[in-house]
Amino acid sequence: MELNKIVSLLSILLLSGILLLGCPLEESEKPFLLGQGIGINSATLMVNDLEAARNYFSDTLGFNINRSAEPGVFEGSMTTSIAFGDMSAFELLAVDDSLKHSTPAFIRTFLASGEGVRLFALSSSSVDSTAMALTASGYQVDSVRSYRSSAQAPEGWSRDDGDPTRRSLDFNTAAPPAHLPRFIENVGLNYAEANDAWRTYYTYNRNFNKHPNGVVGIAAIRIVVRDLEAAHEEFGKLGFEVIEHHDTTARYRLSRHQELHVVAAEADPSLNDFLSRRGEGVFALRFEVADLDSTYRYLEEELPSAALTQTDEQLSILPDYAFGVQLEFVQEPEAQGVMARTLNPMAEPLDTLAIAYAGELYTKYCALCHGDNREGYAADNAPSLRSHSLLATSQNTNFMRYTIQYGRANTAMAGYLDAQGGPLEYIEIELLLQYLYEMAEVEEPVTLSREPVLGAIAQGAAVYEKSCAVCHGENGEGISAPALGNPMLLATATDHFLRYAIAEGRDGTPMMAFKDSLSSQDMDDVTAFLRSRASGWDIPEPITVSIPTPAEYVLNPDSEAPVFQLREGKYVSSAQVNQALQDSLRMIIMDARSEVAWRQMHIPGSFPVPYYEDPENFIDDIPNDGTPIVIYCACPHAASGRVQSTLKRHGFENTAIIDEGILVWAQMGFPVRNGS
Repeated sequence: MELNKIVSLLSILLLSGILLLGCPLEESEKPFLLGQGIGINSATLMVNDLEAARNYFSDTLGFNINRSAEPGVFEGSMTTSIAFGDMSAFELLAVDDSLKHSTPAFIRTFLASGEGVRLFALSSSSVDSTAMALTASGYQVDSVRSYRSSAQAPEGWSRDDGDPTRRSLDFNTAAPPAHLPRFIENVGLNYAEANDAWRTYYTYNRNFNKHPNGVVGIAAIRIVVRDLEAAHEEFGKLGFEVIEHHDTTARYRLSRHQELHVVAAEADPSLNDFLSRRGEGVFALRFEVADLDSTYRYLEEELPSAALTQTDEQLSILPDYAFGVQLEFVQEPEAQGVMARTLNPMAEPLDTLAIAYAGELYTKYCALCHGDNREGYAADNAPSLRSHSLLATSQNTNFMRYTIQYGRANTAMAGYLDAQGGPLEYIEIELLLQYLYEMAEVEEPVTLSREPVLGAIAQGAAVYEKSCAVCHGENGEGISAPALGNPMLLATATDHFLRYAIAEGRDGTPMMAFKDSLSSQDMDDVTAFLRSRASGWDIPEPITVSIPTPAEYVLNPDSEAPVFQLREGKYVSSAQVNQALQDSLRMIIMDARSEVAWRQMHIPGSFPVPYYEDPENFIDDIPNDGTPIVIYCACPHAASGRVQSTLKRHGFENTAIIDEGILVWAQMGFPVRNGS
């Protein structure tokens, strides 16, 4: 899924004298067992009645829970889950009555004596490495298991290629020790990216996993043991960093500020009873909340007073009111709360912290060319970012987003996305965009057709020379106005986006409205002329092609196939694909974007296979004879990744994704075409 489609971002922030991203959010070195894992993966609450537990956690306790249940990882089990912004989860598990005799004995035994959290798992970026590390430390572990987290077969274009989606490691799969973790690796998750762009991942997950009770993540898993010193020695052997250790408690850091607490029975009289009934294991889960007072008010309305205990720093739901586990709620760290308010482009309107930070970003990175007050033309013909016309027509498209992310080759506009070598995370760019829309008072976007504008190119060239070249340059290079002969502009601006600018102008700038001085046909013609420059301004007879038929899918069918060198076994560089085109080698090139985007600009010989349409419309027409299949999009991997995984699911093995995507392809000066 492309993040900016959910819509398709603080290294340093000094505001009101407070460093908003201070030590509480800085990443410390993780335990070696986790690699680049993201901390707590999940805690599993075992219950006798899954539907009753699910309804209670949703309707009474205020968790936004997945209402559907599906077969669990353990045979004969059914599960549902609650997801949090920190990418952890709280799972509910019950035995499927029709399959209860096949359910592992440790689950049946546990449920026979009551309900509660029996399992917890930590995130590992490589369970193979975890297994080797544990073995080297003298532990006996079972073999790594690969499995699918969902029993439902994938359909349509999907990142799910049908292969296992998770890998797990247990000390003992048949009877996992209740006080020790399992380790889970999510297959396909780019752990390095998730950690490098943690603020982006966290902010979006937090926004899409909102809970009425205010919970934003799991702060700690709390375990009771009979012999604290023996347990402390054991967890030390596992490599967990000690935060605190005294007579009754040992605390260990997992990732960021997530913790593991190991507690002796002497710490609380109720823990002796827990040990006698359940043995060692998880007695409590501690959650972070956005506002502890609000969480208390919510739960106070839903639960009897006997269910809750409260101190200045913690609110707890007693085990009898939470299916055998104590639920504890603490205020999230101040720096994290500030970050969540600051880096939230989806808030309407933006929080005052977000506005202040976005203003700082604008001043630092944009004002030099676009002006202190967004008026534009301070340097390098940079357009006004106050223009309602520009911003209102950009809000529902990727035009501004891709411009900031990738920049404009051969102009002063650099690419600012960190993945492109720039200084900004994705979430910061999204915040900056929303800030610009709000500052321009764009309340409703101007929605434009994405269909092509049909016109006569030769006549359009004459209109351009007469009415446009004086400002935009004879070759679209830009003189006192933006360069229109730029591949990135033409790759991201739709025909109707260009035509709207011609007709309506750009308010507050020298760009006048031509709707009263040019005919409708003139404006269509000049739009068609600009679109024809996608392959280069000096091409006398630009090539416009129709969507290839299935018989034309294979390029150069009688030639030999290229042998690509792939990054991570799946990504091919633009340079290799361009060379294969120049050498007329046999391959198939698929454009994972929409047909409209393909018509706007595409790689020669490609055909559109929109990631959102039924793949059955295309799959039977694609030869599965080993011919290399190259896929691209603009993201540069989100849509093409779906198509590649779907092809793999259908048995196509020789596939690759163009690493840079079509936008960088165009920036590199490699050939492009527009279609009809």
